[in-house]
Amino acid sequence: MEVGGTLAAWLLPMLCVLSAVAIECKWKYPHVHISDFFRADPFNLGITACCAVIFVIPLGWVVAIPAGAIGLGIRAIASDDSRAMWPQRWQARSGLVIAVVVGVFLSGFGGVTEPTGAADWGTPFLTENEEAPPWPASEQHIWIDGSTIIVANHVRLPGTLSAIGSASMILWYLESSGTDEQRLKQAIEQLEGIGFRAEWFSLETTATGLSHDYGDQTLPYTLKHIEIDGNKIAEMVTVAMGMWGGEVRLLTIIKPIDLMSDFLPFESDPYATDYVIPWLEAQ
Repeated sequence: MEVGGTLAAWLLPMLCVLSAVAIECKWKYPHVHISDFFRADPFNLGITACCAVIFVIPLGWVVAIPAGAIGLGIRAIASDDSRAMWPQRWQARSGLVIAVVVGVFLSGFGGVTEPTGAADWGTPFLTENEEAPPWPASEQHIWIDGSTIIVANHVRLPGTLSAIGSASMILWYLESSGTDEQRLKQAIEQLEGIGFRAEWFSLETTATGLSHDYGDQTLPYTLKHIEIDGNKIAEMVTVAMGMWGGEVRLLTIIKPIDLMSDFLPFESDPYATDYVIPWLEAQ
């Protein structure tokens, strides 16, 4: 589901509610134009502004919905007119709020594009991830390049249209929620014959909140150590690229540490450029 599909998830419930508002307007106030009826209620304008924030800012609904609720509460306390309008308009107002929430929820179920790797990586080792949750939608492919594990993951960012800032937002979410570690373990669990079990692993963040110029694109990235009982056994670089329509594409490169070497896996290529640039060219 690209921009058109994401818009549909939002517009369908909004159109249903706005149709109900229009019917209410013509039924109760047949001589009032629908635009005047809409503008007469500040709540309607507030919901419109809320939707604009949700569309433009990644995960804007996390800010817009609570902020809108607080603003409405303050206005209801401070304004007699606002309190007086609620008994008359509670059905239409409640319907608009429900439409926004339903739009956010439905947009998370939209499909994502199939992950694509560089031609040199060959056929993906694994293309299914049965443990992935249905919401938000995601697709994950895994390649094996010698001792290196490459994971390409496309994930839906619910309630978002803009690509601006969505990549950094998803990396922050992965970091703060522990989902990054869960993704790693899901990948490791499905790779047979590596001699390790997923529950042994933990992640230690080395660099986050940074970005690097990969050719024509500047992408945010994170660098993490993979540890077993406090011992570093591998390094992991993850880069993210936001797409218009609410999809974020993630590429994770995992390289084991060579105990016989004095150099860390990404010391000569700290931004995983050798993998990221071919991946970008294949998109």
